[in-house]
Amino acid sequence: MFVSTKMRIFAVLTNHDGKHTMNKIQIFFGWLAMLLLFAGCQPKTDLDKIDALKKQVNKDLKTLNELNANAFVQLEKDFIVCDSLLQYLPEEELDGVFPQLQLVDAYIQQFKETCPIMQAEMDSTLTRLDLLKADAESHYLNDSLVAVYVVDEAQQVEKLSNQVAYFKDRLGNCRKDLDGLKKKK
Repeated sequence: MFVSTKMRIFAVLTNHDGKHTMNKIQIFFGWLAMLLLFAGCQPKTDLDKIDALKKQVNKDLKTLNELNANAFVQLEKDFIVCDSLLQYLPEEELDGVFPQLQLVDAYIQQFKETCPIMQAEMDSTLTRLDLLKADAESHYLNDSLVAVYVVDEAQQVEKLSNQVAYFKDRLGNCRKDLDGLKKKK
């Protein structure tokens, strides 16, 4: 279809019929505009991809820091309150509440252990992306090698983003569990 359309436009433009000269010019410029539009829709360059990866890491780092500074602190306080209320619950309710609190405690411990590691990995990823961008801009690395490194870094950024999403999701679930437990008191 693309070839036949191109050939029709070429046939119209090469036809020296005086009446349709204006239409021919409009068609030609319309065709040219479409080509320019498609040329502008080229895939991102490696430098654009590096910038997008840096933006994603910074966004995830901000989310992680907000979780750590605000939401996680409150979750830990609420856990301590709910844990101290266990002694006042009747025995039949304790069997339903205790496993939920164990899961929240496991999440808290996992977050405490993983958060500093994730922050260090994000800082390291940002440093590597900065160096990769500098090497790509200076042509220190050839384009194919830059592309390989961009793919590797994209995988690392995706892994970190998934970890942040996991902790954010788990925080919300733990928050609901503790709110439900606090209502039982």
